[in-house]
Amino acid sequence: MTEIIKPITDEERTARHARVVRALASVRLEGLEPTEAAKSVFDRYVAGDLTTREMAAEIQALNAREFGPLHVPGD
Repeated sequence: MTEIIKPITDEERTARHARVVRALASVRLEGLEPTEAAKSVFDRYVAGDLTTREMAAEIQALNAREFGPLHVPGD
């Protein structure tokens, strides 16, 4: 279900961009590089087209398609 999203401010867009940049830096420190599909999802989040929850769901779906279901101990 897609949430209704109000247009975001330039300030929120800047904050979202900063969060994505930090997250990508962390991933890259682990020696990984996001796919173009993942980067596209992040771009849509920064633009205000996705909520945080929707972005996470889309990334999880991408990972499931690419790598299969992941089991996290304790789930």
